[in-house]
Amino acid sequence: MTQKTLSKLAKVIILLFCLLGVAFYGVAVPFGGRELLADAPDLQYCYLPWLIFMELMVIPDYAVLVYAWKISYSIGRDRAFSSINAQRFRRVSLLALTTTVYFFVGNTVFFLLNMNHPAVYMVSFVLTFIGASIAAAAAILSYLSRKAADLQEESDLTI
Repeated sequence: MTQKTLSKLAKVIILLFCLLGVAFYGVAVPFGGRELLADAPDLQYCYLPWLIFMELMVIPDYAVLVYAWKISYSIGRDRAFSSINAQRFRRVSLLALTTTVYFFVGNTVFFLLNMNHPAVYMVSFVLTFIGASIAAAAAILSYLSRKAADLQEESDLTI
């Protein structure tokens, strides 16, 4: 597979994630919450705090997609291993870690305030592990991109 093909494929996947984000944050979260209230109106006090909590995660999630788009653009231009991509991967790692901590702390606070179901809280552990894994993978890619960029610079100096 060529770099241009990989770049285009990555951009298609990023666009699909954008659409999934719109479906999740724009439809599933608000309307799913309303559906839950129809079955359990006594949980009305939970709706707005949970809605705000969930919708705030859209900011770092879409920031990651912007960085991913820039990285895929660089791949298409044969600049996959560059110091700028290493920096982008580092930012993705920090955003993923921040979002993961925010998500876990928020779920814990809601659980302690009796605004979270124990099963939802248990599922949050799995999602926290996934978020931490993404943060670690991005940190590793940052490190490897930095090393490859340094090797490329050394190679360019010897020519």
